Amino acid sequence: MFIADVGAFAAGPGPDGQTLWSAQGPVVSALYPNPVEVNILLGERESVDEELIAEVIRDIDRYLLSGLRFLHAALMADATAFGLDAGASEQFREFDPSTFPVDLPQLNFYADGEWLLRFAEGALPICDPYGVGVTFEATEPVRLEDLRTYC
Repeated sequence: MFIADVGAFAAGPGPDGQTLWSAQGPVVSALYPNPVEVNILLGERESVDEELIAEVIRDIDRYLLSGLRFLHAALMADATAFGLDAGASEQFREFDPSTFPVDLPQLNFYADGEWLLRFAEGALPICDPYGVGVTFEATEPVRLEDLRTYC
């Protein structure tokens, strides 16, 4: 698979007989020192919105910040959803993307138009052991994903 303005994707086996396409070139963010992993998960005869993927990757830091702000707002609204005591969120009151305790962002795109911004590691209890995610519908974050419940 090749997506204009993004580059080549290599196919590999995915869950439930689907194909996992992984970006071959590095996707670089100014917010994180390591390249951002980009994947597309497709079933047979499914397609994905290539324009959306290109837009997100072209403006990667905007979407990473949007996801971080969404996580921050969710943490401020309900610290217990993150595995913290109710008052523990006070240490995160001021939003600072450089110190917000999640790391190793990964973008996972699907045929239905939703995509997941997953932070594979983090210092919050919700991050153990699979990370935490923010689901986007097109360009808007819409829900927190507690990945501990998926496995």
